[in-house]
Amino acid sequence: MKRVNWFLCSVLFILSCVAQAQTVTSDLSSRLQAELDTYKQEIATLRGEALIKSADLITGSGLSDPALYSVVEAKTKSLISEHEAKPKDNVVADELNSLIRALGSMSKNSRDLIIGLVESSSSRGIRNRAHRLHPKLDWFAQRNNIMQKADSYQPGQDLMTHRYLNLLADSDYTFGRWALEELDRRGGAEPIVYKKMGEILARDKFAIKNAVHLDYLAWICKLLSRYDATNSAELLKSIQNDPSKDKYMKKLKKYVKI
Repeated sequence: MKRVNWFLCSVLFILSCVAQAQTVTSDLSSRLQAELDTYKQEIATLRGEALIKSADLITGSGLSDPALYSVVEAKTKSLISEHEAKPKDNVVADELNSLIRALGSMSKNSRDLIIGLVESSSSRGIRNRAHRLHPKLDWFAQRNNIMQKADSYQPGQDLMTHRYLNLLADSDYTFGRWALEELDRRGGAEPIVYKKMGEILARDKFAIKNAVHLDYLAWICKLLSRYDATNSAELLKSIQNDPSKDKYMKKLKKYVKI
């Protein structure tokens, strides 16, 4: 009888886990589709600052959806023609800069378009933007793969939260640095992100490896000071009051503001 009960409990536990996983997957899928639909609508219809904002959010989102890419590409090509007709229109030039960057951030398939702009665009500003972007295409592709992992997603969670957490957990500090910059551009994040940042800072503050690592931790200090000063006060004070003369620690202290 005990064996039967144990077996039934095991089956029920497995079924519960499967149901929970399906709920999470369904929630994420529906919210992701809504996010994509919003961006596609905005890119297709908006102009000026609103279009630039939408394109910049796409760049920071880690999305690489083919349908969204097609919409951004079509809008970019349309504005290239408009820019060629009105080369002194700064608004169109600014729109193009953001759209080109969004394209480069979404897919390595944009390489041919980017190279084409470098080689043939009549605008020096657009050529320069495309030229700076081209070496970063592989980095963006790696970043997107990291951001799209859904292991830490919870139903109802802001879609950027698990993306931030993925980047912060990566061993390449340039990805974490990007996450912190994007968090600041968007005006903050959910508390779980600050908690993760605090864990990283507490773990690494006395074991800074190099200048890149220092820069990463400095951004954490700056953003915890800005967005989570109350909860992170003890940790930040431990850095501010540390008597160490280590060169990295001395620099890190400059970014603590409490």
